[in-house]
Amino acid sequence: MNAFQGITEFMDSYILGVLISLGIGLIIGLEREYDKLKEEKGIAGIRTFPIVAILGFSLANLTALYTPWLLSISLGAFILFLAFHYFVQEKEEYSQGLTTNLALIATFVLGIMVSAEYYRDAVATAVIIVTLLSLKTRFRSFISNITSEELFAFIKFSIIALLILPFLPNKTFGTNNLLNPFEIGSIIVIVSFLNFIGYFLVKFVGSKKGIILTAILGGLISSTAVAWNYASRSKESPELSKKYSAGIIVASAIMFPRLALLAYIFNLEILKYLVLPFGLLTLVCIIATLILMHKDDNKPDTDIKLGNPLNILNAIGFGVMYVVILFAVFYSHQFFGESGLYYSALIAGLADTDAITISMAKFSLDNTKLELAASVIITATISNMLVKLGITVFKGSKATGKLVALAFGSVILIGIIYILINRG
Repeated sequence: MNAFQGITEFMDSYILGVLISLGIGLIIGLEREYDKLKEEKGIAGIRTFPIVAILGFSLANLTALYTPWLLSISLGAFILFLAFHYFVQEKEEYSQGLTTNLALIATFVLGIMVSAEYYRDAVATAVIIVTLLSLKTRFRSFISNITSEELFAFIKFSIIALLILPFLPNKTFGTNNLLNPFEIGSIIVIVSFLNFIGYFLVKFVGSKKGIILTAILGGLISSTAVAWNYASRSKESPELSKKYSAGIIVASAIMFPRLALLAYIFNLEILKYLVLPFGLLTLVCIIATLILMHKDDNKPDTDIKLGNPLNILNAIGFGVMYVVILFAVFYSHQFFGESGLYYSALIAGLADTDAITISMAKFSLDNTKLELAASVIITATISNMLVKLGITVFKGSKATGKLVALAFGSVILIGIIYILINRG
């Protein structure tokens, strides 16, 4: 028995509907009333919205007694009334009145939903509506800081995700049915989405907020990019070597949960084999970061130049690389057995860890090679850590190179030991 069924045993269903409609109206009306106080204008508030919700509920109940057209006529008359009121307002009230009018119509419809006993759906919808209404100021602030390049990137991403992807054929073909256009497109969209979110986190949260925070957020996009930038800056400002070293290390720590999430998306069973090793490797990086972190009054520029939030050529390039790695994993396993998979991981990790992680997650979907797949993914991360270590040593200050080498060396050693134990 759910909560609503229990309540209806003690209360008449009509009164219950009125109370729920009242609550929905109060939720939305409270936000509109608060907005009226700030803007010093508005047509409806904390009293009007509950009345509208109850009105919609009551008319929907009366429909069964009179005519099915009662509700349609009432809703149409209500919309006409609001339209008339909207057009007779002063020009400066137009935008505020339009939003409130739409909210009133939605509240009327929610009252109808309550009459149909869609209680939870109506309440959940009301919460979503009031959330959108209350975020007006933040939306404006966010949009005012978006560049035209970022706007077009968002449009391009929407086209790829909503217009192109759904129409790709979901069929397999090629050697051993390895190729599936829809799956390849989905992988490109998922990885692009993670990078897209990470880009805006850096832009709106991490930029100029500190080396460590920027590194954490930058690690969501590319820990290699963080290593490249911070290594260069450590050479320019050797006195900040510890800070920049901590940034490089913590950005790399983000790689492990990020890859775990990617693996989980494509094969949830593999996660249990990655939790322990990835947990240990993340912990080593975090401990090293905490040791290196010290209070510092200096606030150097910590912007990371991560380029376009959505580069279509890069996205397509990732798809091509994924397909190449997919075939490399298949053929290396065919001709060289398990050893071939490790060779593929070492090569793939030099450029990117996402593609090999997704490939191995899909490779172990039959749940018979989960341990092997996890070890291959760890091998790819070791290869990638070596690349970032090389970048830091050659581009960074001597102190940064030594500090990062100690942390990354520990990570690489633990990873190798874990792989050897599993293979043994």
